[in-house]
Amino acid sequence: MVSVQEKHAPRYIDNNNHKTRVPSLRRPLINRNYTRLWYGQAVSSVGDSVFATTLVLWVSQVLASGRSWAPAAVSGILVAATAAFALVGPVAGVFVDRWNRKSTMMRTEVIRGAMVAGLFGLSFVPLRDLPVGLWLAAVYLVVFVLTAAGQFFSLARFATTGDIVQGEADRARAAGLAEATTSAAGIIGPPIAAPLLFTVGLQWALAANAASYVVSYLAIRFLRLGPESRPLAPRVARTSSLHGEFAVGLRLFARNRFLVTLLTVTMICQFGTGAITTLNVFFVTRDLHASSQLFGLAETTMGVGFIVGALAAGRLVRWIGARALTWSGLLATGVLAASYALQRSIPAALLLLAIYAMPIAMLNTAVAPLLLDAAPREYLGRVMAVFNPVNQFASMLSVVISGWLTSTVLRSFRASFAGVTLNSVSLIFIVAGGLIFVSGIRAFAALPAVSAPSAR
Repeated sequence: MVSVQEKHAPRYIDNNNHKTRVPSLRRPLINRNYTRLWYGQAVSSVGDSVFATTLVLWVSQVLASGRSWAPAAVSGILVAATAAFALVGPVAGVFVDRWNRKSTMMRTEVIRGAMVAGLFGLSFVPLRDLPVGLWLAAVYLVVFVLTAAGQFFSLARFATTGDIVQGEADRARAAGLAEATTSAAGIIGPPIAAPLLFTVGLQWALAANAASYVVSYLAIRFLRLGPESRPLAPRVARTSSLHGEFAVGLRLFARNRFLVTLLTVTMICQFGTGAITTLNVFFVTRDLHASSQLFGLAETTMGVGFIVGALAAGRLVRWIGARALTWSGLLATGVLAASYALQRSIPAALLLLAIYAMPIAMLNTAVAPLLLDAAPREYLGRVMAVFNPVNQFASMLSVVISGWLTSTVLRSFRASFAGVTLNSVSLIFIVAGGLIFVSGIRAFAALPAVSAPSAR
């Protein structure tokens, strides 16, 4: 529902520096520029989701069907993506700060579309005509390049969002729409991928993804950006090396109390949620005594919760502010995670899982305007090149530690609490919830009320 104030408030579109008044109902996605940016992201995200699922199915069910090394072949896809993220992510921020952001996004879409088109052409070659190792190498190379180019694209898109959307509430709304779109693509993509692969073949699944990059390119091409989105002026000092420029960004990050605090609390949250995401399949099948088929329903339920939370976040930021939503969302997530660990009824657990996903999506949404406000524009790429990989590392570390504890030290753990029997998985969920709750207390106590950018 739109409030009376929102409905009748004047809205403006900056069109070549001339403001044109338009009715708010004609601008459901904040403004025309953001609508174009979002539309490109929506189509591209669905294409990426279809592509990722298609590759996993094709490698496991066709290329390596019946082979003992099929799981290792599939895991190679994740390894290629992770390697690209780790190797390219940090340096991508330096180049995004140097280059025109619109041009960067367009070029990365060209690169990604060309790589998928190349694999599309290769897919017409009969499988038996090429060694399996060569097929896998081609798949891993494409995944690596797509992920690497995606680092440039995502950083440039985030910075461009800051340029074309102003105000904490609208930036939160934009971040919420982006978060909801990604979650929706994750729900829509897999059911589309399997029929495409097994009815019309790998080629058309690849063609659909290549076409999605073309649509994204065209949407970005028609963005009308002002001077603020152009490359940095010569007055902005640059060091002579890539390493030097990245070091400047690191020093700025380390000296900004707001950024350091925000990174700390999000790392703790990622550490907790990573454990829950990793072990949830065991919780559903063992603690809830549900069939493995219901795990897919649990994942869908979480996806719906993410979408609802992301779409609601913009309104909540308008009401209470991004800082308050951050610490309150962390507290709520911690309580819900611990409550979920105590569930033994599948309907109640699914409902709680959906509710648990909502504040996580709100957190992801609230962090975006906080980062845009706290980081100077000319360092935004490098700031995000620190923020994202560190959080990714925290999540990966959580995956490793939680899996190791469940398989070794806590393998035989059993205890009773309030009439509920706890095992290793439910215990880790409770500890994870406690960590997230502590990060909420930390955010409430330490996040400054005003997130002004550091001096340049």
